[in-house]
Amino acid sequence: MNTKRKRQGEKYLFSGLLLTLVMLMFLITPNPVLASDTGVIRLAVQPGLSGIYKLDFPAGLVISVSNQGKACQGVLVVEPDVKSRNNQQNRNEDIQYRKTIDMPTKSLVTTNLMVPSELLNKGAQVVLLVNEQPVAVTPIQGTAVNGGLIALSLGEKPLNGGFPAWLDQTFGGQTAIKYMEPTYLPDDPIELLQANIIIVDDVALRELNKKQLTTLKDWVSLGGMLLLSGGAGSSSGGSLTDISPVVAEKQEVIPADLGGLQEVKGNMTISSGPLTEGEILAQVKDTILIAARDFGKGRVIFSGIPLENLTSESNRVWSLIFGRADSPSKADTKMQMTWDKRSLDNNLLHASTYLPQIKTPPVPQVALAWVVYVLVIGPVLYLVLKRYDRRDCMWWIIPTCAMITTGAVYFMSPAQKIHAPISQTLSVLEILDNERAELNATASFISPYGGTLRVEGARGSVVWPANFNQTNKMPIIHYDRTTTPSLSFPDVEYWSMRQASATAFKKNVGSIQGNLTLEDGYITGKIQNNTDMELKNCKILLGGRPLVLKNIPAGGYVTVKQSLAKWPESLGPNEFRDLLVPPVNPGQSDNYIRERQMVDAVLEPSEFGQSNQPVFYGWSDDSQEIFKILSDRGNVRNYNLTLVTQRLNLEIADGQVIKLPSGMYRPKIIETRGAFNETPLGFTLYEGKIVLSINLARPLKSQKIKVETVEIPAQTNKNLVLKIYDWQNKKWLNVPVGGLKLKQDQLKQYGATGELRIQIEKVSNLGQTDRVDLPAVSVKGGKS
Repeated sequence: MNTKRKRQGEKYLFSGLLLTLVMLMFLITPNPVLASDTGVIRLAVQPGLSGIYKLDFPAGLVISVSNQGKACQGVLVVEPDVKSRNNQQNRNEDIQYRKTIDMPTKSLVTTNLMVPSELLNKGAQVVLLVNEQPVAVTPIQGTAVNGGLIALSLGEKPLNGGFPAWLDQTFGGQTAIKYMEPTYLPDDPIELLQANIIIVDDVALRELNKKQLTTLKDWVSLGGMLLLSGGAGSSSGGSLTDISPVVAEKQEVIPADLGGLQEVKGNMTISSGPLTEGEILAQVKDTILIAARDFGKGRVIFSGIPLENLTSESNRVWSLIFGRADSPSKADTKMQMTWDKRSLDNNLLHASTYLPQIKTPPVPQVALAWVVYVLVIGPVLYLVLKRYDRRDCMWWIIPTCAMITTGAVYFMSPAQKIHAPISQTLSVLEILDNERAELNATASFISPYGGTLRVEGARGSVVWPANFNQTNKMPIIHYDRTTTPSLSFPDVEYWSMRQASATAFKKNVGSIQGNLTLEDGYITGKIQNNTDMELKNCKILLGGRPLVLKNIPAGGYVTVKQSLAKWPESLGPNEFRDLLVPPVNPGQSDNYIRERQMVDAVLEPSEFGQSNQPVFYGWSDDSQEIFKILSDRGNVRNYNLTLVTQRLNLEIADGQVIKLPSGMYRPKIIETRGAFNETPLGFTLYEGKIVLSINLARPLKSQKIKVETVEIPAQTNKNLVLKIYDWQNKKWLNVPVGGLKLKQDQLKQYGATGELRIQIEKVSNLGQTDRVDLPAVSVKGGKS
């Protein structure tokens, strides 16, 4: 019995020792330590704009690291979480973003990182590595918005009014409206691109630092809509006076009904002052209530009325604030189109794979060599050997000639001439003003020897792989302390291609300086190249017609003088593309595929190339340092092609009346029903009707230009009925068959509100084409 108990005791002792040993091994073995386990390092992340991010846009991450331990260096890693990595459907989209940070002892480090929003939407996490060991990890949680609007208010008071309710009621919940503390405003304007509208008041502006104010202006220039509640920052010397359409000089007390715009009793205090640039959208007598101006690709709205004083029932006021082409729904379309141009879609990816610098043997010549060998060299050798009775040598002579021919063709191929990586970068540089420019690029990289392909991006740019083969190792984008990104493609196959895209906001790249003036029957001007790029094949696109400038060296200039009488007629909505880039000849290869698709990437599709504002186009071989292959090979070749664009001003000499050539001015379509087609010369109707609007006070961009006369041409087509709206009597009137010429007196009757409306309706021959010529508009230049 004692022996049995002794054996049982030894068994329990052995089990206890084994369990103790296992626990010691577990404690000794290094394991990933979570921040919550140690309390030494804590990690937090907030995606997007206060937790909101929009799909198909790059999303910013605000990452905070609290280090209560020793000073060290760490690497932040943003990658798909375990669930996303296990989903095979998402494997071809797996990307890893890394950023190196320094963590002093007892410090709180905050940094930003831009990543694709799709990575966050499918599930992602942030891991902090120290000495390549994970010490903290946290999931990324936010709210994704698929389409619609994102509106941010940097002040609390504007959201106390009816703006949120009106926006939600008007656009059916396709909006996300949120308050953001001013101190959380990002420093990078690209990170702000997810927001369509930003509202500021005086309280919010006092909390913004100088860098954030600059970011706000840069964001507007990239296509945002900034709303100044109560004229915030627009007083003389104010922080936003330089971009505001009105300088707020005084506070006025006016009736709360705003001249009949809303049904409210009492009085209201507003900010007002003179218009400095842009247009007046609403006023009471001589007091400006609402005004707007374009700034870059965006828009600044001055509302002298504090938004908290407007209710959701103030429909007429809200419609004026968000009126014209920049209503919230249109603003979202504009922002989406702007980002589509930034991403430069797959068409430009395809274009970047065409490298005309690499000369390949012409296929006809190679085919001819084989034909000569088969039909000439072979029979000739046979006859020669037969003549000298050496046919027994044919077994080695003819195969030897075949091998020599094959070797010659093989060594003629580019694969035997290129012994280092090569790249081609196609960039679109859109100059916004003298200080700002937006650069978007797509590049293809070819590695002749495989392995890991490393590429460096421009400092401050956002880069992402656009096309890569899925392997066990995902592509890595690494940002160092200077925010210079590097892109690493692992496991690249021999003679394989990888592609990447990038976007960057650039400062001080120079500009294309110059104005075009209409005077004495000519378009004249001087175009100065104030960039450091050598520009070639330069043109100006105006009204669907290009003005050829040829080459402009860095610092050089050219003069423009084009007769309006010789203004070229355009035959179709796409002809201007062929005038900008040579068309493809039937049966020949497209040698201008890069240039053509780059032009298509920047054209406004809604304008059909018929903008009434001149747009400059020029080409350069400058790299803009957007992409560069990192390799120890000394003969790496980086090819570049950059398209430079900038909008120019069009003026009319003071006191002169100019009849605008066809296509230079496009009436705005404000109502449609049925089917129609728009061409540079007019409209083609199949059925239904369209209503056109002509802005009499500001037909072109400059506020100095006014409409002098409008001439509606004679309409001999009985299938169409033209009408003009009489604002005084509030009814539609038929346009005489012989046409109608409206001078200043008639324009006061038919355009009493500053807008002339023309209705075109098809009444017979439905389904067949009937063309309507555009009205001829004569304008007069003068002082603003």
